[in-house]
Amino acid sequence: MSRDHAHHHHHGSKNILLAFALNAVFALIELVGGYLTNSVAIYSDALHDFGDSLALLFSYFAEKLSQKEADEKFTYGYRRFSVLSAFINGIILLVGSLFVIFEAINRISTPEQVKPEGMLVLAFLGIIVNAIAAYRLSKDDGMNQRMVMLHLLEDILGWISVLIVSLVLLYKPWYVLDSILSILISLIVLRGVYKNFMKVGAIFLQKFPDDIQIVQLQEKIKNLELVQGIHAVRGWSIDEVTSFLSFHISVPSETTIDAVDELKHKIKKILKEFNVENSSIEFESTKNQCSH
Repeated sequence: MSRDHAHHHHHGSKNILLAFALNAVFALIELVGGYLTNSVAIYSDALHDFGDSLALLFSYFAEKLSQKEADEKFTYGYRRFSVLSAFINGIILLVGSLFVIFEAINRISTPEQVKPEGMLVLAFLGIIVNAIAAYRLSKDDGMNQRMVMLHLLEDILGWISVLIVSLVLLYKPWYVLDSILSILISLIVLRGVYKNFMKVGAIFLQKFPDDIQIVQLQEKIKNLELVQGIHAVRGWSIDEVTSFLSFHISVPSETTIDAVDELKHKIKKILKEFNVENSSIEFESTKNQCSH
């Protein structure tokens, strides 16, 4: 790893840690604020921010773990720990969101009075805190940081909604809006959880990576000299960005080792064009293949 890359990696991790601290502290403030204002919408956003804090913390450790080299215990490296943490985070958000929706539905039939002044102050604070965290992360290029920044931008939209509702409640006692807003925020969280579970499930079940255009890839390899066929194609993902591909290549029985090495180099070059950095290629002669 180059010195510049290591410095950038450390800088990205530092920004994630700062965003975590901001979100975690503010989530605690929201819990107190939700109690004082009697707002279930504030509670639901507190849950959302708490979930984002966990995601940020997991992202921070994933950044650290991803630097570890593969060893005899984890021969594919440590990157899948970030997938496991995403699954745990999803479970926490799922349970919490369902609880908030249950509470909000009960309140719709008998709306309770809330304190819009307190909601207004928390909404302003929420927008400022999440904007600062999003701004810091926008300076980094990593996928981890970009995904977290999108989470924070989603939080800002949620707080803008709280701001609008609190302004309405200052003039109109439509307290049912608080419950409706909390349900909408929870549904947005659940939508994110669903998409997260789909990605995590696909990785754990070793689904073939969606971003690998396997038909075009095979056609390009088949067009290489000496390639008689390609079969036993297998692909799986370690995490969202790291994929592995293995396959067998049939070559004429008289092909020399030097020719196979040259062919492998050409195949690896094609794989890089399709963003496949990790692969295992087995060569076999057409003569042996026919005898099976």
